[in-house]
Amino acid sequence: MERETADILESLHPDAFGWALHCCGGDASRAEDVLQNAYLKLASGRLHHSGASSFKTWWFGVIRYTAHEEFRRLRYRESLLGRLIQQLAGDG
Repeated sequence: MERETADILESLHPDAFGWALHCCGGDASRAEDVLQNAYLKLASGRLHHSGASSFKTWWFGVIRYTAHEEFRRLRYRESLLGRLIQQLAGDG
């Protein structure tokens, strides 16, 4: 990651965490996970800012999308767990 990008991310971090917190319905633990996953996506080279919008707008979109992905995964795991519990209890 370029030093300039790292500096921008560092300056945006407090606002980015606040946005992640909002996207996660106030759950600070989930917001930390979402923000860490967004940083990992960027650090691994899976994401690139095209310049079509400001970096902040783009970054906050990445965070929102990552929060949505995490929410979908959580719901999927919960639904699988619920079905398993029903089967084990003999309700299914």
